[in-house]
Amino acid sequence: MERVRDRTHGEAARASILVVDDDSTTVDLVRSVLEANGYACFTASGGEQALAVIAANPDILIAICDINMPGMDGISFLKRLSGGGSMSSPRVLFLTAYPRVDYAVAALRLGAIDFLTKPVRPQQLLTAVRDAVARVERERAISHLPDQAATLAQQAQMLAAALKDLAEASPAPERAAASATPDRAPAREPTPVHPGEFALLGMDHLRRLRRQFPPLGEIDDVAWDLLRELLLAERSGQRLSVSALSMSVEQVSSTTALRRIQEMVKAGHIIRTPDPLDARRDFVALSPRVRVALEQYLERVAKELAAAAGSPP
Repeated sequence: MERVRDRTHGEAARASILVVDDDSTTVDLVRSVLEANGYACFTASGGEQALAVIAANPDILIAICDINMPGMDGISFLKRLSGGGSMSSPRVLFLTAYPRVDYAVAALRLGAIDFLTKPVRPQQLLTAVRDAVARVERERAISHLPDQAATLAQQAQMLAAALKDLAEASPAPERAAASATPDRAPAREPTPVHPGEFALLGMDHLRRLRRQFPPLGEIDDVAWDLLRELLLAERSGQRLSVSALSMSVEQVSSTTALRRIQEMVKAGHIIRTPDPLDARRDFVALSPRVRVALEQYLERVAKELAAAAGSPP
């Protein structure tokens, strides 16, 4: 089988994939394609065995799973994984010969990362796996952002406390005059800012800051999340299809996401191009204008966060 060289051995070897299917022919085919392109591959013939393999190999990022299997089917397997609530659990990419709408809806609601139909071409499989791995790596990186935000809030509070101590040590002329006037009521101590309130102020500021970089201020949160996913994909050297992008936003139906994508294509925010290797699929990318606006916005945000943290950008 000809090896697809979209991803080097060194890059792929860092990603471990689990193939779950009661059809040994499908398992052998998928495993051969993945291993030929540098991925570490584990296999299981059913849901229960897959859970045992995952427990023994916590570095597995993606589980490529059939739906119709004896015993625990693919949807039940996904429910067990989703019920754990752990960011370290692998994400599920379904590969099935029976692409029913109710299966697809249930899978997407439970957090499935993609939905492929048998028989799958090697290039299509590799593209889906590469995109899924990149998305999982981005999600795990983003999961650490709340800790960074808490650190910034703490640093801001420390800075505010230091400024307050400095002001009390060196009273302003008005405050000195007030202390010399016995009839004047003492100044009220400023109310400390709660960390949650500080974070809310920061979120509101970042939202309003978008207006300075058109057209970012004109779009809603769903469109914003879609543009963010596209930018993250481009920075990691990945290409997203329309279907992959529509499933990239959490807690948003694929129908809503597809509608926003169509609206942004019409507005010129996103460029849609057909896949030369698969007439059924289109790729999407940021328009040059939106890409520049996003880069300028992120540069401004980085400078303000660095200033709030008291370190140079």
